[in-house]
Amino acid sequence: MKLQKLEDCIEEKRKELNDLAKEVGLKDRQVLTKSMELDRLLNLYSDWKYSYHKQTIPQNSPLQEKQHECALSY
Repeated sequence: MKLQKLEDCIEEKRKELNDLAKEVGLKDRQVLTKSMELDRLLNLYSDWKYSYHKQTIPQNSPLQEKQHECALSY
């Protein structure tokens, strides 16, 4: 997964969180869960961006597939 794809996933999750908060209110458990999902993506982004391995992972590598699954599962 490229960094841009992860950034797109983060923005999509952020929009989902904002929409949900407007719909059900900030104190709803669903909002907390969605916020935790966004936190996981942001942590992944931070780890990836600031790690020593700034190179993109080759397409179809096992690690690339695992990161793609991880991002999509949130």
